[in-house]
Amino acid sequence: MRLLIDGYNLLFQSPFLGRGGGAKWLENARLRLLTHLVERLPADMRALTTVVFDASRRTEFTQDFQVSDIQVYFAAEHPEADDLILFLLRQHSHAKQLTVVSGDRRIRDAARARKAVSVAPEDFLDWLDRQASVTTTEDGKEPSDKELQRHTEDALSDQEVQYWLDKFSDR
Repeated sequence: MRLLIDGYNLLFQSPFLGRGGGAKWLENARLRLLTHLVERLPADMRALTTVVFDASRRTEFTQDFQVSDIQVYFAAEHPEADDLILFLLRQHSHAKQLTVVSGDRRIRDAARARKAVSVAPEDFLDWLDRQASVTTTEDGKEPSDKELQRHTEDALSDQEVQYWLDKFSDR
């Protein structure tokens, strides 16, 4: 499986953002998120993972980089990270093997149109947390990434979530 992650979308659903204080609070939050990914993703998945962040203030970012085999891109040549993610999704030769992590409807719809797996950030964070407690399978190997796909197939659709939110918001 290959992971394509909407970096800020995941960051803003995570506990790593902090309160926004200090000159480098956003950079520090990104690093906390990337560290979390490095610690929780199985080693074979890290090499197949790309995280894309917006780069609205170009001077803040120097260049794309790798951290423990995870490729990190800043969308400096695109209006926003969504545009780079959509480009990467369109260019991917085997999109059916791709899992896209984003809460953005445009990205999720594009992922589904290419037959990629679309995962909400909160579901992905839950899956990452479960990875910490499952270090090996019965045969001593790292857990399969199929668990993530099974979890997302059982997850509620956006329409189902909205239905239940509407149903209980009157109470």
